[in-house]
Amino acid sequence: MTIAELMTAIGEELSAPVAYSHFTKAVTPPYLVYLGAGQDQFEADDTVYWRRNVYSIEYYFTKKDESIETTIEDMILAAGWQFDKSDDAYIQDEGLFVIYYNLQ
Repeated sequence: MTIAELMTAIGEELSAPVAYSHFTKAVTPPYLVYLGAGQDQFEADDTVYWRRNVYSIEYYFTKKDESIETTIEDMILAAGWQFDKSDDAYIQDEGLFVIYYNLQ
């Protein structure tokens, strides 16, 4: 499953807006944004033996709902991705919280 397919599925499951990089118009939280974050690879002897694109998912919300987080995490795992999850970070200027998921 590609990252775009995964994000579309998560957005549909949560009935939440999803965008790559940013939204062009204001949206109401909760919403998700995803970005490419480079590539993870294994190389030796001047050869790349394995590579996989790395992505970051940003989940923005105003009210903590662990069931939403669990849905996001379960769908990431079911799609065959691994992830690291950040702490809840408060963005004071926006009045929002964000959690970062780094997918590998």
